[in-house]
Order: sequence, then C-alpha cells, then structure tokens
Amino acid sequence: MRKTAIASLAGAFVAALGLASAQAQAQTPITFSLDFRALGRHAAWFVALDKGYYKQAGLDVSIIAGQGTAQAIQAIEAGTAQIAFSDVAGVVAARANGGSTAKMVSVIYQKAPYAIFSLRDGANVRSADQLAGLEIGSGAGSFTQKVIEAFMAQKGIKTPAKFTNVDPSARVAMLAAKKIPSVETFVMTRPGVAKAVGSSNARTYLLANDGLVLYSNGIVVREDLIKSKPDVVKAFIAASLKGWKDTMAKPEEAADIVVKLNKGLEKDVVLEEIEIVSELVKTEVTQKKGLGAIDAEAMAASVSLILQTLPGAKLTANDVYDSSLLPASPVLP
Repeated sequence: MRKTAIASLAGAFVAALGLASAQAQAQTPITFSLDFRALGRHAAWFVALDKGYYKQAGLDVSIIAGQGTAQAIQAIEAGTAQIAFSDVAGVVAARANGGSTAKMVSVIYQKAPYAIFSLRDGANVRSADQLAGLEIGSGAGSFTQKVIEAFMAQKGIKTPAKFTNVDPSARVAMLAAKKIPSVETFVMTRPGVAKAVGSSNARTYLLANDGLVLYSNGIVVREDLIKSKPDVVKAFIAASLKGWKDTMAKPEEAADIVVKLNKGLEKDVVLEEIEIVSELVKTEVTQKKGLGAIDAEAMAASVSLILQTLPGAKLTANDVYDSSLLPASPVLP
C-alpha cells in the first residue's frame, strides 16, 4: 500500500512537472513598445508584468522603450514589436501616409492629454473663449497646435491664437519668468509646471475637460496579427486592463513596482503621473463599459478632427480601430 501511494505521489509530481513544462513552452513571446521611455504613466504595463497577468494569459511579454507615438507604430510595422502603445492620431497619420495597417484595439486614454498651462496671476486660462488671440508657446509643426486650432473652430472661436515657437525644454521656464503667457504641452507635465511656477499659481486647462472629443493613446496592433492571432491580442488586452485596474486601485503598490523594474525613477514623481493618467483613463464611459472601451461615435469624432489636420487624407473611423477583441466581461475600474 505504501509503495503504491508513493508511486502515485511520484506519478502526480511528474505529471505536474510535465504540465508546468508544457505551460512554460506554450508562452507566446510578445514585444510591447511603449510610446516613450518608461515613466510613471506606464505603470500599468509593469504591474501586469510583475503580477504575472501576462504569463497567466500564456504570454511572455517584453516591454521596450519608444521614441514617440509615431516610432511606436513604426516598431510594429518593422516587426521590432508586435504590439504598441500609441495614439489614434498616430494611427490615422500612419494609414493616411500609406503602407500601415495599424489599428487601435483598446483605447486607454479616453481623454486626450493636450493641455495649456498659464499663471493664475497672468493669463489664467480656464475656458475656450480665452484662447482667442492668446499667445501660446508651442513648436513648429506641433500636432497639439493643430488640435487647439480644430478645437477652437468647433467652439466657433474666429480670432486665432498666436503660436510662438519655443523649444519644449524652455517652455516652462519662459512661463515661470512671465516671458510668455501660456504654453501647450501634455498634462503629464503638470507636476513640473507646479514646481517651477508654484503650485498655487499654476493653472492647467485640459481641453478634454471643456468639450474636446479626441481619443488618445491605446493598444495598437497590425491587421495581420488581429487576423492570425486574435486570441493572443485578446489575452494581451485583458491582462493589460487588469494591470490598469490594479494601478488605479493601488497607486502606491504600482509605483513601487515601476521603481523596482526601472532604475532611476523617483517614487513621488511616478505617483504623480499615475494620478494624472488615471484622470485620462477613468471616465463615465469606462465606469459603465469597462477600461479600454471604444465608443463608435467618439472614435468617429476623433478621426474626423484628426483628418482636419491632414488635408487630402481619405479614411473612415472603421479603418482605424477594431473593438471586437475587447473582453466580453468589461474590466471595470
């Protein structure tokens, strides 16, 4: 009896080892490109990695840095990565330029991060009508400038803003020195602006909070991956959204994970970015339809606005996204 029991245990142990080995071999390698170098705003991806959500989904994920949203799309087109974190504007531009088959399969930033910073004792920009005639520190060919112009047109503001070319690295300093009344940049810059001008004097105007309907960053893949490995894409999306849910629920824990996996980052800075991007991710829509949701009307409005900045481009919203791979059971924040 004892020998039989021992043999049974040994057999079960060998079977378990075999199963573990098979599961390990079944892991599908995926390289995921961020839009920039790893920062606090990217916490959710590292949470999903560190907590094993990708491995549980049968994926062996490697996260690599990017050099902008356009470059992230180029990475999947070149095969350097299979999945990327990029924005709808980048997808539209890539497809309009020809050759790209990139599609957005999950919108993470439901609100666009485009913001205008000013001083409370200065321009104190709080509404769209204040943009008329306003001098804004921007950059030559900046997409944000085009978004602001399209936004003003939607609001019926006929007096244009004045865009002054200022190097991105100098914008906040010029604002602090009152050499320019306002600057445009991503809302993630808010902590740096507050530090430079004083938190009590910093005014943030997020266009998305005043009616701008424009989807921003999300999960992007090529059409051939959607067709050939839909289950892999579905698994990646679901695991990633779990990472986002955890990040917003436990930002301290998420910050610890990011700092652990990315040397040189400061936890307090990471926490501030997590707070900021959570405002872009968690909306009334995602609270009802789940994180990463794609609303057809919002996507159509987003693509329409972006096309205003690309004269001659002929695309429809259906060319740009595919919502069929989102989780059947929404991941609520």
